[in-house]
Amino acid sequence: MSSPAPERHTLKNGIRAVAEPMPGAQSAVVVFRFTFGAKDDPSDRLGMARIAENTLFKGTPSRDARNIFDAFDTLGIRRGSSTAVEYIEFRAQLLPRHFRHTLALYAEIFRSASFPDDQVAIAKTLALEELKRLEDNPVQQVLYLTYQAGLGDPMGRIPLGEPETVATITAPGVRNHWTTFCNPEDLLISVAGGLEAADIFQAIEETFGEWSVEGGPPGAPYTLSVAARTVHHHKQSEQAHIGILFRAVPRGHDFYYAGQLAVAALSGSGSSRLFTEVREKRGLAYHVAAFYRACRSGGLVALYAGTTADRADETLAVCRREIERLAEDVTQDELDRSKTVLKGRLFTTGDLPDGRAGSLIEDLFLEGRVRSVDDIARGIDSVTLDQIPAYLKAFPPAPATLVTLGPRALEPE
Repeated sequence: MSSPAPERHTLKNGIRAVAEPMPGAQSAVVVFRFTFGAKDDPSDRLGMARIAENTLFKGTPSRDARNIFDAFDTLGIRRGSSTAVEYIEFRAQLLPRHFRHTLALYAEIFRSASFPDDQVAIAKTLALEELKRLEDNPVQQVLYLTYQAGLGDPMGRIPLGEPETVATITAPGVRNHWTTFCNPEDLLISVAGGLEAADIFQAIEETFGEWSVEGGPPGAPYTLSVAARTVHHHKQSEQAHIGILFRAVPRGHDFYYAGQLAVAALSGSGSSRLFTEVREKRGLAYHVAAFYRACRSGGLVALYAGTTADRADETLAVCRREIERLAEDVTQDELDRSKTVLKGRLFTTGDLPDGRAGSLIEDLFLEGRVRSVDDIARGIDSVTLDQIPAYLKAFPPAPATLVTLGPRALEPE
């Protein structure tokens, strides 16, 4: 049976919404995404967007933090939020009968959050502690360092900010920042689950339609480029951590699905090339993986390998060779297996309300259009073997950034 087609709606104030009814679903998920994030932080107050995210629910003129939390709990809402370089996102899982009340609660908070001074101070303390904990999470640390080295400012920023810039953030500054950037033109809403599209759009219109535009138009995406550079960060340890970053196909490109299957062949499963060659055959790394990241102005592939210091050079050499070899000898069996892996993920998680709401907001954010589950499956199935080397010729894995974290720098290529 075909999956339902998502529907789109744009409010007069610029809010863009997408809905996908899922007959029989007992829950619904709504995602709110604002198109500003760490890239928009003032350069001397990096971490501002993250502090705003963490204190948004701590008060309005009519509610304190406890009353807000009680309101969410009364509606049975499971919620979460995150700050990325390009956006701030808020997600709620709820019973369909509480949809309108959920929209009203978020609308109140978005438009009148008070960011109490004491709560901003607490959020700053927590952010500084989280930055300290990065030292105990070298995987995340080396990936952050790789994005910083490869993309520069502002696209390579760490959403957490830096210790010295977080310390300078003030509650009035957070309030001003939120007021400046939180506008309807910057808001995307996706909804998936047990609701009808007409009811979803009517509720969004009634709740958000009177929100007037106060700021300027949304900013254009930043140009995405990856630097050809090698950076080493010293860390006294018996382990070495390797990060590699290079450009990849953007969303919406004719080669997009070929690019996804190339990454899946490289690192999509236990039979993928990195896992087989680096870990299983040679026992070089305790963890190795590559993954695709989409940005509004392009795509990226990041690779991480964790190994021992004495085997780091060999690990890096094998990883580089496997990246290069993708353009040479991917087999039909590998391609078919990669298609099965991607479609398995699509149909086991991507067709649930949470997965669909997340996929739809990504589509709307990155491309301004949306795809059904069937559209994605057809795109995966359409890739032929000859498209893999053609894709890698169009989007070669160079220039690339190499970042190492460990007791010594690695031998140059």
